[in-house]
Amino acid sequence: MKILEKFFSTDDPKKELNSILERGKSLLEKNFYEWAAVEFNKALELDPKLAAETVTKLFQEMQGGGNPDGIISLGVNVLKTDPKNVELANLLGNTYRKKHNWNQAKNMYKLCLKHDPDFKNAIYNLAATNAKIEIADGNAVSAIAEFEKMTDFVLPDIQDGLENLIEMQQHFTLDADEEREQQTEDVKEGNEIKEGTKVSSEKNVKEDTNTSEKSDKKADEKDIEAEGNSIDSEQTFNYIISNLEAESEEESKACFRLGIHCLQTMEGEIAKNVFKRLLMREKNNVDLRCFLVLAISIEGDIDNAIKTFQSILVRNPNHRYSTVNLGLLYKRKGMIQKSRVSFFTTFKLLERSQGNYNIDTCLQDADKFFEENRSKKALEIYEPLVPEITSQELLIRIAKLNADNNFWDEAFELYKRILRINRQNKEAREGIKTVHTAYLTAAENYLKKNDPKNAVVVIDKALNIAVSKKLLQKAINLNHLLENENRAFELEQMLKSYQNKEIQVEVQTKISLAEEAEKNGKYKSAVRYYEEAIKLDPQNSTLKKLVDLCVRIKRPDLAEKVSDWFVKYQHSLHEKEKAEAREAFNQSKKKEESKQDDN
Repeated sequence: MKILEKFFSTDDPKKELNSILERGKSLLEKNFYEWAAVEFNKALELDPKLAAETVTKLFQEMQGGGNPDGIISLGVNVLKTDPKNVELANLLGNTYRKKHNWNQAKNMYKLCLKHDPDFKNAIYNLAATNAKIEIADGNAVSAIAEFEKMTDFVLPDIQDGLENLIEMQQHFTLDADEEREQQTEDVKEGNEIKEGTKVSSEKNVKEDTNTSEKSDKKADEKDIEAEGNSIDSEQTFNYIISNLEAESEEESKACFRLGIHCLQTMEGEIAKNVFKRLLMREKNNVDLRCFLVLAISIEGDIDNAIKTFQSILVRNPNHRYSTVNLGLLYKRKGMIQKSRVSFFTTFKLLERSQGNYNIDTCLQDADKFFEENRSKKALEIYEPLVPEITSQELLIRIAKLNADNNFWDEAFELYKRILRINRQNKEAREGIKTVHTAYLTAAENYLKKNDPKNAVVVIDKALNIAVSKKLLQKAINLNHLLENENRAFELEQMLKSYQNKEIQVEVQTKISLAEEAEKNGKYKSAVRYYEEAIKLDPQNSTLKKLVDLCVRIKRPDLAEKVSDWFVKYQHSLHEKEKAEAREAFNQSKKKEESKQDDN
């Protein structure tokens, strides 16, 4: 709170203001945010400018820690009296984002821009918020600076494959030369034709020769261009589909490289034909669909391209090429804020994949570390990419790596996700059992160290996996020990529910046995099983089954006896429950009186 020092000088003539600010400061230090807000509001009434400046700077100091809810409470109260304080509104937006309250954060940044449309931090913070990432202010501006400079599409690197395309160019250039030579030979053979056509033939030869010379010259020029990586895309495409085996790996690679080259050189029509051809074989390839959309945009239909990209990203929200190139299309359309949202999303995705647009590259690196038994290094790469990984086998591997490194929470979440995909996955089921055992072991270790607080936390995690009477009772006892009475009550209700479920299973078993005994003519056994079921859970429905049995076996006297017994049994249970309730109340009262005596 160094900022307040200059305001709290004894020589300051504004003693009343200083006194109020001092009280506000003191309340802040004790985390009484709402009371502090009252004092600062008083100060704002006395000297709005000075008080607002003070509070804003205090708010800046508080950003690194403290209670976010309290900070927000203070900031909002102050903002009500000073709604044009864009710096404070921006800081509030940043605090809301830390709590992942994206909507409130947006409102704060919009308030900033309402009063100052050129407030750079708020402009970028709003875009980052729409992308649901937490970086703010200067960091947000710099995060997408390079993206905003880009003008060309972001595409895979095909530099290594260009030589292959250039070689094809040389092939069809040689073919063209051979064709011209053949034409010249045909002209020479025509010289043997009758004299009347000789002149004409010679003329044609000259023309063809001139044409040939011109073509040779052009061919030479093309050779020079080819050396500079210039490619005749149309002829190259024709050569590929005419000379390479259809759907072969060689043909597919050549088409892909040519398509990317055409996108780089803005040859939309050829790029479109190439990617349509490839998509006929790989209908679900998102990369190919993305590049086809770019080809369409080159031909001028940017609006349709944007809509198609939006559709692709609904189904594939992590596709990096689609995300970044959608941003570029937004930028070309002058939709700057939307482009920034796409760039921020791309920034977040690339953070996961270490700057790679294709996560396969990262996964290959991680696989290599895994094979080398460098599990922690492999996990560092795998972990950020988990939301994008769909392979059950790979998810199992990552879950096991987490378990091996005692990251039990992460392992549990992965095993749960795998079971959502495939409930029959045996490895995931066994993995969850392993995690459950690990939690129980950890709880026992904490108890040995006389650390019930952490033991309770771990037991709660174990209860999320599997419930047992023993574990519930242990959790109840520990929460009573820690005076977490609300949680103890919740667990007691869980225990009752669990016990009731167990009882109902046993009741149904007894009823089934009774019905089976009646079928076999063993009426005494049937009556006994019904009575046992009633003792477990005295329900009228079970009594009716027993009475109906007595009627069927022509024992109305037994039916009457059973009914009387049922009423008496229910009454005794109620009395027992009342007694237990009175005892619990008395114990609670004694405990409270003991606390008061201690105080």
